[in-house]
Amino acid sequence: MKIGRSALCPCGSGKKFKKCHDSIRFELPYLIQQTRIQKHLEEEGKRLLEEHQAREIQRQAQQGLGRPIISIEFKGYRFVAVGNRLHYGKWKTFEDFLGDYIKKTIGEVWGNAELRKPLSERHPILRWYHHVCTFQRQHLTKPGEIFSGPMTGAVSAYYRLAYNLYLIAHNGADIQTRLVARLRSNEHFAGAFFETQVAAWLIRAGFELEFENESDRSTSHCEFAATYGPSKKKFSVEAKSRNPGANSQRPRGLNIGRQLRLALQKKADHTRLIFLDLNHPITTEEQAKRLVDRAEYRLKNRESLEINGLPAPSAYVCLTNISDHYFLEQVRGPNVLAAFYGFKIPDFIGIFQNRTLRDALRARERHIEIYFLMQSIEKHIHIPSTFDGDLPSAAFLDGKTPRMRVGQIYLTPGADGIDVPARLTTATVDKTNKEFILAFHDEKTDRAWIAKAPMTEAELADYAKYPDTFFWFLPPPGPTDQNAYGALRLYV
Repeated sequence: MKIGRSALCPCGSGKKFKKCHDSIRFELPYLIQQTRIQKHLEEEGKRLLEEHQAREIQRQAQQGLGRPIISIEFKGYRFVAVGNRLHYGKWKTFEDFLGDYIKKTIGEVWGNAELRKPLSERHPILRWYHHVCTFQRQHLTKPGEIFSGPMTGAVSAYYRLAYNLYLIAHNGADIQTRLVARLRSNEHFAGAFFETQVAAWLIRAGFELEFENESDRSTSHCEFAATYGPSKKKFSVEAKSRNPGANSQRPRGLNIGRQLRLALQKKADHTRLIFLDLNHPITTEEQAKRLVDRAEYRLKNRESLEINGLPAPSAYVCLTNISDHYFLEQVRGPNVLAAFYGFKIPDFIGIFQNRTLRDALRARERHIEIYFLMQSIEKHIHIPSTFDGDLPSAAFLDGKTPRMRVGQIYLTPGADGIDVPARLTTATVDKTNKEFILAFHDEKTDRAWIAKAPMTEAELADYAKYPDTFFWFLPPPGPTDQNAYGALRLYV
């Protein structure tokens, strides 16, 4: 049946046939081309979304779950927002910024006064600074260029404090008052330093902090309240660090009972979360295990403790130890030790050991906030080097070697050896031979092939830290602990 061009279109649109299905838009070649364009747009949109998600996961793996680093580069200057304050300078790395930030936060006038003292009489921060300067002179090859070197204890401790102070200020707390005054005090420094570390751990794990009013002397209270974002559960947090011994080299005997009692005596409005820093110089895993075993044994023996004539309250207790400040000139990272103990919380041990999977998951569910805090402390050990969450091996490229990103098009030798533009469809790493294994696809010829390329030491180091997002590609969920937990909890 022939349809007149001015007749109504039989599709029921109410339009004339010539303005509806008689249009060139509905001819077969046009429809095929439009389908191809639509498919390409959908695939490209999916790729961009996955790339964005991978970058965000990678940023969180470096920076944690607190506020992201807010920064922009403009006319040769780097601007960084910290809370409601704006800082700027010619910083190339995030560590460069932290080096200036700690000086301004602690006070340059106070710092310069300390530097005029003999090294042995200086405040610990300025002794660390002395060793940091020595480290920089030893490893800096050309002024103005980025350099790297094996991390010493002094470098680790100095930048760890700087990063802690940044995190606290950036996530809403005014540190220019009580905390800075305590950090400047030789007597109170160890406790104040540990308090900054506890706050940083909680912030990176996704907790929001509310610092208590220290000027209120009418009642005792914990250091701050911490609220876990997803569950909104609140904890009253107390941080206690054992004082070092003579010349700050060796701690006194391992007697944590006094610190535990002092923490439990504080008024707490929420579930108690106590951090006890053992403050001990350890160098091996065997030493760390013995230290934790001794500390947990002593905690267990204190469960009959009474506070003001009443049974002591229950609490989550995190036993910690970071040894970098004991080994200032030795090559040593933060060496973080963190072991959680349920003080008068008998089922807490079920997170670690249980007869059945059901019981283990149920125990984890009851203590989910502490479980994810444990994971975060283990995962977020390193200080970011970049401002945007990119990997150092990519951010500081020499411009000669391209960054390998799944979904990008590269000019690469094809299956016949001739350079062709091809899309990287998937990639992995051969760590033994230190090389990339790359799968390319030439969309014009629909040919695919595998290629190999050497890796730098910086790329190998970054891949070891962030294998899941190294290529800016989200792999299918694997049997990781968190994925397994999220899936299995539905069935128990």
